[in-house]
Amino acid sequence: MVQVQVKEQFYQGKISDEQCEDVIINTSDFIGIVDGVTSKSTFRFNGQTSGKLASTMIASILKNSAPEMTINQFVARVNSFFAQFYEQVDFPYDKASQGLQAVTVVYSRHYHQLWQIGDAQINLDGQMQPNTKPSDDVLANFRSLILKTSGLSNSALEPQADPGRQAILPWLLKATQFANSADNEWGYTVLNGDPIPDALLKVITLDDAPHEIALASDGYPEVTLELASTEAALATVLANDPLCCQQYRSTKGLVVGNRSFDDRSYIRFETTPG
Repeated sequence: MVQVQVKEQFYQGKISDEQCEDVIINTSDFIGIVDGVTSKSTFRFNGQTSGKLASTMIASILKNSAPEMTINQFVARVNSFFAQFYEQVDFPYDKASQGLQAVTVVYSRHYHQLWQIGDAQINLDGQMQPNTKPSDDVLANFRSLILKTSGLSNSALEPQADPGRQAILPWLLKATQFANSADNEWGYTVLNGDPIPDALLKVITLDDAPHEIALASDGYPEVTLELASTEAALATVLANDPLCCQQYRSTKGLVVGNRSFDDRSYIRFETTPG
């Protein structure tokens, strides 16, 4: 049996830890990060955003499932939980673009596998395993162009004062039509209640050699095999490029009064042959 040792973990909400839409999983069977997709509506249920609701549900599944659960069974269970939620709660917005959504990276000890659904991040033995959302890359660049041509100072803004974010928001919503679509270049994976084609599910089966692994949400511009340097890279961006439109281009920047441009979570662990 593979031996697993967690070395360090950390999370912090962009506004507060109570409102953080990231969840860290650390059980004897699964280690992971669940990142609830930032809510784009005013919907709240029991005071929680759609992103918080999604990440909490998914974390509960990982904490209470048998170690033999496969990635396909995991997706099916998430979809079942989301369907039950919609049956019980009156959700007034478009589910596809503004409903429950989350991304995740998971280590399954039973299968000695890494699962990557969406743009949550994996650093495996010093090598990043990219799984970015194509439309976000385009829209981050477009937002950067808008901010630069608007002549805004390089400092945090109120959400309504970010013309770049306001301009791309309709396109962020429209791009959700490509969620879990394997038949076009804009397809991407997300846990949103819909089936995910096997072709889009990213599974990394590890060999029997020792491995050092860091999992993180996309609240970190750079993920290394050390929390301190990962935090330092974020601090540099927040100090030099708080709008996240130059050194690090994102679809959103630092909001006045917030601690970062996004919630963030990180866990690092080592695996060795048993």
